Amino acid sequence: MSPIRLPPPVVIPESQSTVDVYIIDTTSFMSGFPASTFVEPLVPGFDTINVGSYAFLIKHNGSKPSKYDTVLFDLGVRKDWENLPETFVAGIKGSGCNINVETDVASILRDNGQDLNSVGGIIWSHWHFDHAGDPQTFPSSTDLIVGPGFKQGVMPGWPTAKDSHVNETAWQGRELVEIDFSGEAGLDIGKFQAYDFYGDGSFYLLSSPGHAVGHMSALARTTANPPSFMLLGGDIAHHCGEFRPSPYTPLPEMISPNPLGHTLSACPGRLFLSIHPWKDPERPFFDPTTEPGWHLEASIAKESIDKLIEADAYDNIFPVMAHDMTLGDTVDLYPKKANDWMSKRWKEETRWGFCGEFTPLYEETGAKKGNPAALEGHHEVRDSAQDPKVASIVHMEYTDADKKAILHDLTLK
Repeated sequence: MSPIRLPPPVVIPESQSTVDVYIIDTTSFMSGFPASTFVEPLVPGFDTINVGSYAFLIKHNGSKPSKYDTVLFDLGVRKDWENLPETFVAGIKGSGCNINVETDVASILRDNGQDLNSVGGIIWSHWHFDHAGDPQTFPSSTDLIVGPGFKQGVMPGWPTAKDSHVNETAWQGRELVEIDFSGEAGLDIGKFQAYDFYGDGSFYLLSSPGHAVGHMSALARTTANPPSFMLLGGDIAHHCGEFRPSPYTPLPEMISPNPLGHTLSACPGRLFLSIHPWKDPERPFFDPTTEPGWHLEASIAKESIDKLIEADAYDNIFPVMAHDMTLGDTVDLYPKKANDWMSKRWKEETRWGFCGEFTPLYEETGAKKGNPAALEGHHEVRDSAQDPKVASIVHMEYTDADKKAILHDLTLK
């Protein structure tokens, strides 16, 4: 494996100001969505997207009170999702996809003692149904904050525009604020255009276009000494395999924790390299799909992901994607704070967890998840000749050296 390359500098202005970040399980769950409408090429066994959706509560620790001292970043899916625009609901019901929502973010906050009147703003990473929620569940004093181009490119909503997929009730009766990244509060962080939301370096909005009109991510300073940041991705990537591995974060020779869930603590990286579409340990598994799907402009979405790849190379920046369900067993969810993620090693613990979503490949051969006997097997499934959008698979088995390395790692644990 070639030496790890140093990433370009990601310059973030120094600051002692921070925000408290809470990761909210919105109780949304979406299943049966074709993976081919999000990413390409397909890895065998990863044919459908079955995910939840995270939202984030942000509390500013500034010395001067502000309307936006408490804001939300995204809302997940609205509980009464069948009240979404008629054309969208008909499309979902006719596609075989499923949506289930137990409750809404407003109720989750209220049940944990949060006064909804204190929520000054709802920041939409973008306007898609699985992020927009229902702002009407919040007081009219809560502003709706959107990305550039929203007013021109998305409005009017449904029902004024019969073919719109966003309810115009979301912004009716409340202030609609569109972020201008070229304005006075604008700057660059790495290759991202950024907006200093509080003006003190504690919380930045990042322009991350491509997936949808006005798509934004965010960068929250979670600790000041040492500096650490959580990058709230929204849908800059739908799967961590879109930005990992990379030249700066290559697929390791041994992956620990073991993403396959075996009793052994690690597994060889080459097990996943064998199913990698390009067999390249320094290239992500996926790109945004160029086929008809959920992306506005796939090439622009890829440019945003390339910027994310550089940020992800730094150990003190923790990217959290809205639909990364591999985080759930590791991170603390609301009402607990997530600021101590670096000292708790969440990034290290979850970095390669997404590879575990490829386990159906091995189960096709009879090797069961968590079964050490799978060490003896080899795995051969359909190849690209059968489906040109599916990556090929080669013979793979654990060698004696692999087993020794795993057992050595286990003793270190």
